[in-house]
Amino acid sequence: MNHPARCPLCDQEPESINHLLVSCVFSRVFWYRLLRKFGLHSLSPQQVEPSFLGWWENSSAQVLNMRKKGLDSLVALGAWMIWNHRNKVVFDGRTPSISFLLQAAEDEQETWRLAGAKGLSFLASQTT
Repeated sequence: MNHPARCPLCDQEPESINHLLVSCVFSRVFWYRLLRKFGLHSLSPQQVEPSFLGWWENSSAQVLNMRKKGLDSLVALGAWMIWNHRNKVVFDGRTPSISFLLQAAEDEQETWRLAGAKGLSFLASQTT
């Protein structure tokens, strides 16, 4: 398979899963804006974040109960959305777009809530 030499979202660094999900400038902006909708933007990954799993564990440890469940669902959803967007950029020639990705994530959140993601429903109820 043809694979880009650098991250297809930022074109600044070699692609790795940790770069793609937490240290890529594109992904960090996405995380900040996604988490900001729920008042959790202080948990956004920082530039020096060594790993996705480490960031997720540290962030999850900072919230309790249903907010923790909501954050965990939101992180899983966000990672899934970044990966899908990356694939659309690589395989379909789509231009990286945070606006498009945020809208797609919002649509997917609704689907997850309807499917029973109680933590996401709780986060959403806290913002209204």
